Amino acid sequence: STAEQVTNVSGRGVGMDVVRTKIESVGGSVDVESKPGIGTTWRLRIPLTLAIMPALTVECGEERFAVPQVNLLELVAVDDRNATSIEYVHSAPVYRLRGDLLPLVSLAHVLDGTTQADGSAPVLSVASGSSAVIAVVASDDVRFGLVVDRVLDTEEIVVKALSPRLKSIGTYSGATVLGDGRVALILDVQGLARRALVGEPESGLGRTRSTAAAAGASTARQVLVAGIGGGRRVAMPLASVTRLEQIPASLVELVGGREVVQYRGAILPLVRLDRLLGAMGGFDEETLQVVVHSQDGRGVGLVVESIVDILADDDSLHSDLDDVGLVGSAVLGGKVTELLDVRSAILAADPAFFDASTFDDAPHDRDLVGVAR
Repeated sequence: STAEQVTNVSGRGVGMDVVRTKIESVGGSVDVESKPGIGTTWRLRIPLTLAIMPALTVECGEERFAVPQVNLLELVAVDDRNATSIEYVHSAPVYRLRGDLLPLVSLAHVLDGTTQADGSAPVLSVASGSSAVIAVVASDDVRFGLVVDRVLDTEEIVVKALSPRLKSIGTYSGATVLGDGRVALILDVQGLARRALVGEPESGLGRTRSTAAAAGASTARQVLVAGIGGGRRVAMPLASVTRLEQIPASLVELVGGREVVQYRGAILPLVRLDRLLGAMGGFDEETLQVVVHSQDGRGVGLVVESIVDILADDDSLHSDLDDVGLVGSAVLGGKVTELLDVRSAILAADPAFFDASTFDDAPHDRDLVGVAR
């Protein structure tokens, strides 16, 4: 660029760095391939769903992490009998997988900042009778094995954004809340490949500035959109979503005329949003899609027909609406949406939900659920 002033969109490559930062912030990637005398090829890869994705939860030491399944190819169990398959080629640890040499990256070494490039620190140490796991992952055209201590489970996770300072580390792409309430960081496979394999240095001053600029460019609130039957949809703030669950309808029980389900060692009250909001037609599924909301150790499940997407609500197209349980309306995803105080939906399932916690009735502290027609 020949622009005299450097801005977020032009001037000595700064604009393109912002494009890369924005794409990577949603789990995508940007590749550039140039051939002299022929031209340049740009490849932009953007995930279909931005904030809900399947992931594999793993354990390293005493910490838990999530690996996006879009990057996961296979799992290889390694014990003391086949640990000898790990070799060193030019001081780099590799694993011979079906005749091919797979570069290895120890998650423990990446986290504590040590290196095994000289072969002095083994990438995998398996004691007699114990085992470890190599998660074969791919980022763009790079395939490598991520060594972890243990594989826990696969599940749908809700992605929470990280602060720009944590994002700039290059190891994590987000965070999520697991079913037991623990927070797990989501590993950035592309960032791990750059740090451990390519040896790209830490983000410099120019990268940090562009990251901060990109992070501050959008103040829109993310909302989860779900169908409730009859062609209607609901939207709720992503910040109010603790977990997404699929629960067999056969497990639902009645207590005092209210539906509940045994959930992770506790009783989870349910509220069917199609009935609460008067959706015509409703739905009858063998497996219930449940959006779990937790607060102060208590939970409520909001039953929906399907999970649709994640949208941004910047509060710019809101208007007042005086109706029972509604606090306004908004345009979300091109549809006029009725906004309902989430507190009303929770109290419909558990009237005593907020008795043991402080709750401010001020409008700016309320979580909103929207019904799109």
